[in-house]
Amino acid sequence: MVSVVVLYKFNNKPLHWFMPFLFAIICIEFTGRYIRKVLHEPNAWLYNLTIPLEYLFYGLIIGSLCLTASYKKIIFYSMALFAVWVPVNILFIQGFAFPNTHTYKIGCSLMIFFCFLGLLDLLKNDAHTTLLKNPLFWICTGVLFFNAGEFTSFFLFDRFLKNGWEIAKVFALVNNNMIYVLYTCISIAILCSNKWKKNLRETSV
Repeated sequence: MVSVVVLYKFNNKPLHWFMPFLFAIICIEFTGRYIRKVLHEPNAWLYNLTIPLEYLFYGLIIGSLCLTASYKKIIFYSMALFAVWVPVNILFIQGFAFPNTHTYKIGCSLMIFFCFLGLLDLLKNDAHTTLLKNPLFWICTGVLFFNAGEFTSFFLFDRFLKNGWEIAKVFALVNNNMIYVLYTCISIAILCSNKWKKNLRETSV
């Protein structure tokens, strides 16, 4: 709702993509819930396909908003390698049925690294009197905190499964709480995007 209200007339392409992305996330979550709750079937295969796409999306957004050319190259090349790894892991290592924790942990690690690059880029190039007006700051903050929590969950996921322990409730607790942080930060990033766009134009001139 925030993205539609704020971004429907916004011409900045990286942020503009949040509208279809967030709509797709809603559809995926409802589909996963339907498969699990109504059909009573496993939905790991759905998230094995869609979660890597989320990593790719956030990586491309952060890379597109960075102004330092070397940071852009690092992020985009890393995303290309990650895109190659995902089908390899699905087809030859962990498969469709089991949660692809290897991919998730690599994706979370990349997101954390990209967020540090994004924040470093802000310190080098941002012309605002405060970073709180820059959407990249809020995107990096939300993605950083979310993936730090997710990485811990995925690391424990493998350990708990090997010992036959139940981790579903722990994973859901971490995910459900960190998701509020992520989407609150994204909402703030979208809300301050118009001010950032105006400042960016003045700086480029």
